[in-house]
Amino acid sequence: MSARRHVRRTGWHADGAEYAREYLSRLARILVHSGHSPKRLWRYFREICSELGEPAQRWDPTRLAYYADLPHVIAHWHSDPLYLDRKGLPVPLPLRGRGPSLSALIARVLPGEDAASVAKSLVHAKGVRRRKGLYIPIQRSLVFSKVGSRAHSMNSLLGMLRTVDHNVAGKGRRIFERAATNPSIPLSALPAFNAWVEKFGDRFLEGADNFLQNRESADEGGPRVRVGVGVFVHTGPPGSGVRPQRKSRRAGSRKKRRGGGA
Repeated sequence: MSARRHVRRTGWHADGAEYAREYLSRLARILVHSGHSPKRLWRYFREICSELGEPAQRWDPTRLAYYADLPHVIAHWHSDPLYLDRKGLPVPLPLRGRGPSLSALIARVLPGEDAASVAKSLVHAKGVRRRKGLYIPIQRSLVFSKVGSRAHSMNSLLGMLRTVDHNVAGKGRRIFERAATNPSIPLSALPAFNAWVEKFGDRFLEGADNFLQNRESADEGGPRVRVGVGVFVHTGPPGSGVRPQRKSRRAGSRKKRRGGGA
């Protein structure tokens, strides 16, 4: 797909100006609605940007939708009956052919993209492996490279900004926005927590993905919108947690003495 055609489908300008402007405008509105002075924000932003050098490679916004929609190929592969065996598992597919093929699946999810390039991206993202001329799905989630991971994260961040901007403005019905935060967690507990989130987060996201897929074919003549839900872990800087107060031994011993004398 050409960059110009891809931009028309995503709604972003080829130079990324509109994309960057939306990022900054939503973040600025959130901060101003929260009580921050726009004049101070302007000074802060100038100071921050003055300390940064020019990037070595120019940002290409035409790939944003590509990396956002790439996992959708795998999702359809795991849910569409045309690409499942009798046990409900995704079947190996040739790149092209008269029957079910990876090219046909890609054309459905990413119309206009080069099937061979998409297949290569799926292999690099460790969602698919190639064996004897067939593409075999390994897992439902993808592991992006540096460029793909950056685009995926930028998409997620923009989605969060859109939701927070809408809710902070207080116009219309609030979009679901929840968080579970504990102010005093030891660093040693993070690996176990991250493993727990990965396990149950994947289940939740697969359920959300299936829910949305089941409604893709509804109201075919009506307007369309990109919808997503994200799960992420956030931590404060080291030392930002509140230490739990320890009970003094004296207080405990007094309680025991008082309790024993009753």
